[in-house]
Amino acid sequence: MVMIFAHRGYSAKYPENSLLAFNKAVEYGADGFELDIHLTKDEQIVVIHDHTINRTTTGRGKIAEMSFDEIQQFNIKKGLFNVTDKKVPLLSDVLDIVKKHNKLLNIEIKSEAGKIEDKLHELLTRYDIIDQIIISSFNIESLVKMEALDSSYETALLFDRYHKSPWDYKTSHKIKSIHPNAKHITIDHLVELEHNELPARVYTVNKEKDLKTWISSSITGIITDEVERAVHLKRMKKIES
Repeated sequence: MVMIFAHRGYSAKYPENSLLAFNKAVEYGADGFELDIHLTKDEQIVVIHDHTINRTTTGRGKIAEMSFDEIQQFNIKKGLFNVTDKKVPLLSDVLDIVKKHNKLLNIEIKSEAGKIEDKLHELLTRYDIIDQIIISSFNIESLVKMEALDSSYETALLFDRYHKSPWDYKTSHKIKSIHPNAKHITIDHLVELEHNELPARVYTVNKEKDLKTWISSSITGIITDEVERAVHLKRMKKIES
């Protein structure tokens, strides 16, 4: 059955990449989460999408030029004006949730390749949950580095545009799966992916009709902001079958 991944946590209703959003994703039945990571100046792995804290917090600055304590001075925003009391979390905070509730976790590496992979591997090894982890990135160098550190990692190459033969990366770079933008892949394409034994998880699927289409397909996973909607439709599909 298709796995439902909460995009930056349950971000349709709660502040993206916040512990609240991840806990709510658990509460509403997501199979796992998707999140984004960066490395701070003092080499802490933080969960945040952008290279700066400008859009999602009350502060300003580049993450790579700030310490974790400096980032903690600011609160996460929900949209432009809704300031919350939530703080940017460490990846370890989310790993605690993943381990406690036995969830899957898709970690998207945003940092420049070569800056974060060793730290990430060290942290994941300490938690001993590699079999629950998917490492994704648009930067193939980061995925190759993670594969070199431990070949058992599930690595997923992100695509924002249509790619005629993504399975080529399986041979050339040992990539184990792909995460295509749902706008640039068709159901027909899945036949070729299956033939080449390349799992795919699509992002970011929110509309009910699109969720129904993908839930009824052979896709491996769906990454969505609309956790309740996706989980409900998956349960209905399971009842029907």
